[in-house]
Amino acid sequence: MESIIILFLCGLALYQLSLRQDKIAEQLIARTFDRFERRYNNITYSCLSSTVVKKQLLGFPSVPLVPSVNYTARALCYSENKNWFWFDASIRNMKLCSTSITPVSQPEACDALSSDPDILSQYFPEEKNNQSNAST
Repeated sequence: MESIIILFLCGLALYQLSLRQDKIAEQLIARTFDRFERRYNNITYSCLSSTVVKKQLLGFPSVPLVPSVNYTARALCYSENKNWFWFDASIRNMKLCSTSITPVSQPEACDALSSDPDILSQYFPEEKNNQSNAST
């Protein structure tokens, strides 16, 4: 009986550690995001002055009760200048390894948001009208 309790407590501790690692990774990426900007084709893509529309954080290994030390993050952002871009970051051994900004065209951004109709209609209202016209 004691060994079951010890296994349960170890599992609970690993789960808490895993949650804490995820939170630390999110904070590390958020701090980097707030001060990151790049210039492509005379357009400045600044994370600080943009809105994150869609984000994804993946940890490796993605095994339950095993804390991750490697992460990749991806965020689709919409800038004040009405430009779309992907912000990508990777963390290796809980240290920021790389960051990048990739400009995205409006059709590509629309495709990326197609899985979430509420956000799609917020940023692309004409797409919602096209979908309702196609269904009638």
